[in-house]
Amino acid sequence: MTQGVGTEALFHGHDDLDFRRVAHIFLRTWPFIRPAMRHLVIFILISVVIALFSATLLFIITALMNGGIVGGKPLGQLHVLIYGLDPTVYVDVEELDPDARRSLRWLVILTTIPLVAVVAGGGIGLYYYSVWIFQGINQRMRVSLIDRLQAQSLTYHATARTGDAIYRVYQDSAMVTQIIRAIFLEPLMFSGRFLFAVAIVAAFDPLLAVILAAATIPILFLGRVFSSPLRRAFRVARERNSRLTSWIQESVLGVRVVKATRSEALRERSFREYSLSAFEAAFRSRSMLIVLGILAFGANGLAVLVTQSMAAMWSNVEASTFARNILLGFGFAIWNLGSFSAATGRIGDGLGSINALISLWGRAQDMAVGLGRVYEVLDLKPEINDAPDAMPMPSFGDAVRFRDVSFAYLSGRQVLTGINLEARPGTVTAIVGPTGSGKSTMMSLLLRLADPDTGSIEIDGIDLRTLQIDSLRSQIALATQENILFSDTVLENIRYAVPGATRTAVIEAAKVACADEFIEGLPNGFDTSLGERATKLSSGQRQRIVIARAVIKDAPILILDEPTAALDAETELRVLDSLKAWGSGRCIFLITHRLSTIRRADTVAYLQDGRVGEIGTHDTLMARTDGAYRRFVSLETTDSTTETESTSG
Repeated sequence: MTQGVGTEALFHGHDDLDFRRVAHIFLRTWPFIRPAMRHLVIFILISVVIALFSATLLFIITALMNGGIVGGKPLGQLHVLIYGLDPTVYVDVEELDPDARRSLRWLVILTTIPLVAVVAGGGIGLYYYSVWIFQGINQRMRVSLIDRLQAQSLTYHATARTGDAIYRVYQDSAMVTQIIRAIFLEPLMFSGRFLFAVAIVAAFDPLLAVILAAATIPILFLGRVFSSPLRRAFRVARERNSRLTSWIQESVLGVRVVKATRSEALRERSFREYSLSAFEAAFRSRSMLIVLGILAFGANGLAVLVTQSMAAMWSNVEASTFARNILLGFGFAIWNLGSFSAATGRIGDGLGSINALISLWGRAQDMAVGLGRVYEVLDLKPEINDAPDAMPMPSFGDAVRFRDVSFAYLSGRQVLTGINLEARPGTVTAIVGPTGSGKSTMMSLLLRLADPDTGSIEIDGIDLRTLQIDSLRSQIALATQENILFSDTVLENIRYAVPGATRTAVIEAAKVACADEFIEGLPNGFDTSLGERATKLSSGQRQRIVIARAVIKDAPILILDEPTAALDAETELRVLDSLKAWGSGRCIFLITHRLSTIRRADTVAYLQDGRVGEIGTHDTLMARTDGAYRRFVSLETTDSTTETESTSG
């Protein structure tokens, strides 16, 4: 996936989206559009009916206003049929008398009322209908994006930028709704209006229609010339905005560090640079789009000048219109003020439609870039998949085994090497070691968030790669030190992994995590809303809710990643004792640095440089006078004592 590095070259380099690929990107939106086709057809039909109704009434009003009231010219037979007028007064005369002209004012008003009502009412209704249709389509694409992102392995997420993923899901995916408008609905509407205008103008005079049609030639040329530069410019703009989104996301999450290190001024300067870079790229792309519009307007302006001059000359001499018999019903048998207004109005509408189409084409290049970035994600193949013959995980009863497991996130950067470990039900296995030794990675492999490069992980002798992923993960519960909680109630946060869990089950899980005490003291108990990032709770309280969330899953395998890091010594002992009592018959893995936690484990696996350096009970390993684990504990104890003394002082 493009990460926005070196994108300046795109302004002068190769356009990675030729016409064929742009068309392919647009066609790929069909699966997301197809479920809404019935509504889109209804939308189009209603739009066509309103457009034809409006065009007809406008023609009638134009004849009444410009031909009858202003020009005093006789009306057509159509007006007689619609309004029940006397033809001897309004049609079979050389010129309308003043009384007849004044009487037409009320007909104009009466005809304008339904026109405004239909156009305004129908337009508002169609707008809200279209929003409902398009947001449903956008929702389908966003759900697909999220599903594909969540399906990727840890190897992918270890290198991908979170802000870039957010921008693709939130901004780039929105292009699918604009594509429907810009490539389907609006081109259909504007093309229809243009062809309708050509047909109507041809009825007045074929030469005017030829000039109107010829105005498309320079527009097509401009579209061809500008397409590739626009795509390059829009690509840079989106990637710079993506980087800005990543920067904002990092700054919000790291606000405590920023404040603690007094780096606000540095971050502000950095933000200005990112923001200015994104603005410059957006300004450049939009300026190019505006230049395209100006050139198209200039080309059309020449056609307007020529056609209006010709129509004015014919009106001045009252020349006959081409399709005299057809236009007679509207009162346009000869060129006059009414004919001039009707013809030039259609010419303006036709040329306006061409301008709108070239503007749409320019914007479509941005949409193609945005959707291209979406499909970069949707085209990713998940590295972790169910095997064709994958089976459900059977009831756990024997052991979890790591057999000569090696793993690297990136080629040449080994994280785990030759890991061998066995853990049985009813035991607590502590995974300890220096930071970066691979402890959390081991447990990620057990959850099959990634697969070992070599070796295997087995549950009851069955390789994890032969098990169904959902079945495996349903049998493993996880509590991490990140304490990720959601803007919901305490109750919903605890039963997040088991949405259908009863209130009783939630309370029991909270008791195991020793969280029930402080929860009951909250304003609404378990129904208290935690707000964004659960800032109402202390770190220790958040940690116990996360532990309760793992407990309620009632899984046979439990992974606790630094589960008590934020707890005081007394609370830690109570939580661990409660977990051991609850975990009888379960296999529990503890990732921890705290000696008080390690001592409660049945087995200690000491990791160093991605290898299991030593394994055994805490007492056995401490008995080795020159053992690596003993040195590790000695250093941890010294650091802990120093920290305590520093805090006390």
